[in-house]
Amino acid sequence: MVIDKGSDFPSEMATVLQGLGEEMIWFRERKGKTTRALNIYSGGKIGEGHQSFEYLTPRLNLLPHDLIAHPSPFAHPHLPEYIHVVTGTARAQLVVDEMRAISANGLEGVVGSHSELGKKWEPKLIWEPMPSSCNYSEVDNILKLAPSFHVFSPNLLELESIVSERPSHESTRDKAEWAAFRFHQLLRTNSLDRESNPSCSSPEASHMQTEPIAKARGIRMPTIIVRAGKLGSYTLSDQWRGWIPAYWGEDEQGRVVDVTGGGNAFLGGLCAGLLISNGNIRTASIYAATAASFAIEQKGLARLTQAADGGEERWNGVDPWRRLRELERRVNPHQASEPTSESVEML
Repeated sequence: MVIDKGSDFPSEMATVLQGLGEEMIWFRERKGKTTRALNIYSGGKIGEGHQSFEYLTPRLNLLPHDLIAHPSPFAHPHLPEYIHVVTGTARAQLVVDEMRAISANGLEGVVGSHSELGKKWEPKLIWEPMPSSCNYSEVDNILKLAPSFHVFSPNLLELESIVSERPSHESTRDKAEWAAFRFHQLLRTNSLDRESNPSCSSPEASHMQTEPIAKARGIRMPTIIVRAGKLGSYTLSDQWRGWIPAYWGEDEQGRVVDVTGGGNAFLGGLCAGLLISNGNIRTASIYAATAASFAIEQKGLARLTQAADGGEERWNGVDPWRRLRELERRVNPHQASEPTSESVEML
């Protein structure tokens, strides 16, 4: 994680972040104050309703070259393989354009460097769209950009707002699946039929009809992951289609304290899971749900502790691998035996 540290960055926060490990955080000194923002929910409590995000101080936008250009510590010993991008459509276009330029020519011509570092670099990009871009007026831009990403992951309300002028604001599994198939259908056809009434036909059927055409044209589709809060997440991809439950289920919502950052943690966990499992999206989604469970059970960061002898880590006093195995058993209740310590990373 890159953090642009301004003159007013709280020292106690810096200490907490540094405690996560030197390999996790890179503080870059910046002139002026640290970027601050206001997270707003339209519902009656934190996490309910539509989310909006308002910057209170000037921001510095990160682009791919920031991750590998000197003095970034993330270029060694190898370049990043997965990058989680939280952005609106305008910066998403900048990210896609710069990635193509770096992959073709390295850093040369991008940051005034003669270095070929980054040439042929093709990391997989995970796009978490900003709430401000999740509306029907942006759908054409999103459809144009999404195929350049490995994963496209809005939450349910955001995806409904993208694919429909009149989102239902109702969270059900059927709604999540409909929204995913509808978006997939729009990607396949790359056109909007505003005269049609999608509720009168099955998006899944439309997907089946357009599949041969898309393959013939060589259209690349991103994996779509709809994050649906306590319902879990729904994935639609060429590799796998299905649900992964939230760790904290409907009858355990009292354990959920603050969902702010849950989506970020989910997709960060997804990146880690993809890397560990060699790209298995189903396994990675279990990692994602486990990571999110730690982010939302308190305000602020989960508490990391480690045995004095350098033993196992604990998050909020819990072994994260044990929680991961527990969620895996929920997903696969008929699994014959509990994974061993040697196999846990691959589940």
